[in-house]
Amino acid sequence: MSLSALDALIDPVTLSPRSSSAHMQNWAGVYASDKASTHDGAFSHIERRVFSPNTIEQVVAIVERARRASMPVRAVGRRHSPSDLPFSLGWTIRTDELYGIVHIDKEAGEACALGGTYIKTLSAALASHDPPMCLPNLGSISEQTIAGLISTASHGSGIHFPVLSAHVVALDVVCPLSSGTEVLRCSRTERPDLFNASLCGLGATGVIVSVTLNVVPAFRLLQVTEEVPTEALLGDAVAANSMPSLSTLPPDMLSMQSYDSFIEHPAWLGIMLAHGVPLPPPRAHDLAPASRSPECVHPFEPSASAPSSPSLVPWNVATVQAHIDQLVESAQHVRFLWSPHANMITIDRANRTDAPADEPTSSIFSLRHVSPAPLIKAMLFASRFHKSLPSLAARMTHYLTHPSPPTHARDPAATPGGLHPVRTDTAISVRVDDAPRIFNFDCLCEQYTTEYAIPYEYTGAALVALRAWLNLEHAQANGERLHFPVEVRFVDADGIWMSPCYGRRSCYIGIVQYRPYGWPVRYRRLFRRFESLMRQFNGRPHWAKTHTLYRHELLLHYPHLSDWLATTAKFDPQHLLVNPYVARHIFDEHAAGRQGVFRKSKM
Repeated sequence: MSLSALDALIDPVTLSPRSSSAHMQNWAGVYASDKASTHDGAFSHIERRVFSPNTIEQVVAIVERARRASMPVRAVGRRHSPSDLPFSLGWTIRTDELYGIVHIDKEAGEACALGGTYIKTLSAALASHDPPMCLPNLGSISEQTIAGLISTASHGSGIHFPVLSAHVVALDVVCPLSSGTEVLRCSRTERPDLFNASLCGLGATGVIVSVTLNVVPAFRLLQVTEEVPTEALLGDAVAANSMPSLSTLPPDMLSMQSYDSFIEHPAWLGIMLAHGVPLPPPRAHDLAPASRSPECVHPFEPSASAPSSPSLVPWNVATVQAHIDQLVESAQHVRFLWSPHANMITIDRANRTDAPADEPTSSIFSLRHVSPAPLIKAMLFASRFHKSLPSLAARMTHYLTHPSPPTHARDPAATPGGLHPVRTDTAISVRVDDAPRIFNFDCLCEQYTTEYAIPYEYTGAALVALRAWLNLEHAQANGERLHFPVEVRFVDADGIWMSPCYGRRSCYIGIVQYRPYGWPVRYRRLFRRFESLMRQFNGRPHWAKTHTLYRHELLLHYPHLSDWLATTAKFDPQHLLVNPYVARHIFDEHAAGRQGVFRKSKM
């Protein structure tokens, strides 16, 4: 097509610079599209243009026009990522209007939706279908677009369930090829390299315009929620921390211990971290085995020459890990919300059920129904002004949103909801509802967040070290304070090249700092220390969230990183889809002009 013909297609969907839709920020309000920083040598925008197409033809025209002008271009959806992953220094394609259900095929067990369709919209369409259908699994929120969800290999929880990208059957991707922009169909059998790379493509393999996924008959979940003291899951904190007294052994001397000492006592890592002592270099971990082929998305299938499983560090927390194993295997979907300030862990376990859904409750004291959000936000806002207040706000939030323990112990043989409780004196609630309502919960308010996936077998050791660190932080007058419970979830291994769960069953551990009323809070030192601890346990960051891993480390985690890079070069030879985030973390372009960070807050 001629340039004039392309312009005729895209001019009607070009947003005026005066339009509020042309100026974007992410959901948390941390990054903005027109506030690129220069503290790291970034250039300003090359040319800002924002488009809002409603057809695939218009997307193709925009990408082709960008290709001919050698202009960076990027598609954005809900912008729910807490990082600057969505933003471009050049042109931006908003996918708000590129939504809708293309078809639902009950016989094939498939549903196709346009890339800008929200997960909640797809779930509602599936639920209203005759017969009702459902996605096999969901994460904590459904406010993302389906293309955005896939691009970061987002996840739910359940050790036998993979990341949500693994349920994708086929994709239609708009790629700026050397010969011209095309819509390419890809699947496990058609262009499997593009398919695998796009299942966690970070927006760099092409613009995903339609997604076909596996769906299943609609189901309800019976969820058993149990409130247990931290010691019930992680054991006695004093015993875990046992070591030469800090009064006789200066904290900076701990770094001189052999690494075997930390394997024997993982809590020591947390003690060092809380005292600002640099942690020792992590024990070298085996590189994950190579996948047999790009079409082997799930289950993970190592190549014939690869070891069946890499060797693991033998952390000395067998009792804690065994307890976690028992809980994680006790139900289909298991997750923990650990409140360090309240010294309590909320264990959610859910199984599919034929029981009817419960009647809606009007209790204001349930976080999963109608939470006292205004009061909690006010307390979080007040906690910005003094280090002693976050702990109080967290304890009050836990008190307002969680039930009290029973006045009398239960019968030891009782199995509420069909599951054995951890203890007889814990508060337990049982709920039955449609699957999306159980999977999702309220994020409450804007936030900074980081999350790491570690090998599942390291869960116990990582939580023991995390507890030692946070307990000491909270005990120090100037220590770091968490706003929200630590979220712990479990995911099966997959063969998606850039998935954090590539080649291994994983435990995701995430921490959150709220931004009440959009006001910034201090989070950088907290996140930096958390990341250094996760590195000890071979952690891989969630791509959509805050992290500081770059190419030299990523090469140690992802054996197919070179395949992913070759695929992006094949289908985007000019690297038009490479934005500052991808350039910074994947291409290691620390001094390049596209390295800018779209930052509003630097606290």
